[in-house]
Amino acid sequence: MYPVSQAYKTAIRARTRTDSVTGVLTLKDGTVLPLQPQDLISGSLTLDNQCVTGEELAFGCAYMGQAALSLRTELDRYSFYGASLVLTYALQLADGSWERVPLGCYTVAEAERRALYVSIKAYDNILALQTRFDGEALQGDAYTLLAALADRAGLTLGQTAQEIADLSPCAGLVHRLSGEEFSTLRDAVSAIAQLLGGFAAADRAGRLVIRQFAVSPCAALDAAGRSEVAVSDFRCHYTAVRLETGDKTFTAAVPGEGLLMTISDMPLAEKGLEETRQQMADSLLATLQGLDYTPATVTMPGDPAFEPGDRITLPQADGAAPEMLVTHFVWRYRGRQTLKSVGRNPYLGGSTDGNTQKLLRKVQASAETKRLTYYSFTNTADLTVQGSEVRAIEIAFAATEATSAIFLAQLLLDAAPDGDAPLTLTVRYYLNDALVENFMPQQRLLAGPHTMALFYPFPSVEADAVKRLSVRLCCAGGTVTIAKYGIKATVTGQGMVSELPWDGLITCEEELPGVPLAAHIYTIGAITDGGPTLQEGTQ
Repeated sequence: MYPVSQAYKTAIRARTRTDSVTGVLTLKDGTVLPLQPQDLISGSLTLDNQCVTGEELAFGCAYMGQAALSLRTELDRYSFYGASLVLTYALQLADGSWERVPLGCYTVAEAERRALYVSIKAYDNILALQTRFDGEALQGDAYTLLAALADRAGLTLGQTAQEIADLSPCAGLVHRLSGEEFSTLRDAVSAIAQLLGGFAAADRAGRLVIRQFAVSPCAALDAAGRSEVAVSDFRCHYTAVRLETGDKTFTAAVPGEGLLMTISDMPLAEKGLEETRQQMADSLLATLQGLDYTPATVTMPGDPAFEPGDRITLPQADGAAPEMLVTHFVWRYRGRQTLKSVGRNPYLGGSTDGNTQKLLRKVQASAETKRLTYYSFTNTADLTVQGSEVRAIEIAFAATEATSAIFLAQLLLDAAPDGDAPLTLTVRYYLNDALVENFMPQQRLLAGPHTMALFYPFPSVEADAVKRLSVRLCCAGGTVTIAKYGIKATVTGQGMVSELPWDGLITCEEELPGVPLAAHIYTIGAITDGGPTLQEGTQ
């Protein structure tokens, strides 16, 4: 629920109210049109949004919120396509002041001219994600990926790294996203929201956010606060989650009777180590454990402060107080509002996949074993190689089945020999911190820029084991420098996983400044029966 004051909550529940809607419409040519209440056709403004696409609770929805209105104007309908629309609701409080609630930022996608007005349909900024996933693949944790996807769509991510991390233990898992797996940016954002046990939305400032279903009520709608209500006679209580991937099924469950959530389409669970995918199932079940609710449909006087994902208490005449989760939201300016909460009846049989779905997963599993996976590396800082060994490339990789892989790299070097003779650059490979002693390529370099290509085969990569490849350079007879991003390296192979669990290894280096040592002079003093004495002096 959008944060509002107690005075607002009192005024919005009163029998009568004084309110208004204003806005700003910015056309593609830069023309700014302020919108006043008299510019809107009475009863035409409607906001429609939801966070579940079906009739059962699910994660990963990225629904485009809609705003529809009819505007009194003499402009032709073509002027409005692609225009930016910002709406604000204002409510007069008991003391005569006004409290404003932003209604969101929208982009006009449809316009139809009538005799005296233009009917407009606009969508919130999730529309910007409906862009083809082109360009380089992305790799990183949930926050890194969301920030990159938002940037590609021209949006701002409305959450910090810590706020994303607090959503789920799975937020720290590293994934690789590419256009081969996701046709649009919206599909990729949806997959991350599903991983985090939430849904994607555009907040009222137009920023991309990942929200979760509320575990605590934000309001109570008693008989006086609603006009109609239909409350189900069952409660949705989940005790198990089952992830059905292309090769295996992962189940998380707790004792007791309850609903089973079956997820047969979770892109980020299709690849990876088994313990990682089991962690995903466990995390989703933990989220579901706090979401016990009762499906219901409420019709009430409009309150635009409510949002999809809110939890609302519905006190009943018999003393019961069921809680609903808002999955569908329709608000009409100066009209009635509908809040809906969908859910599966536990007394009815659970849904099962048909033969078509099973066949698709079988085909997908076959394709995944043949898919090439890349682990890429580039240096994010300048490197200087002179004398001692310098770490140049560090790549960790793993596979879910026994396979083979190859390492390829290209280095852009600048050599500066100490004299006229060329310097010698030696490449040393370390596998799991063990030196590969029988293969140390060398190259003699004259002064100036050079390109060095590296290749190393891995004929046997064991299943469910992490390998760490370290490539280190050693220079004799001069200095070699590599500029930032001057190294492009990759390990690639079939049947490899796209993310790695932490294997408990922490690698760190510390450079210490030189320790000055003061010289000491010792002189022999007088010799006595007890032997000579030493007198210390400092130089």
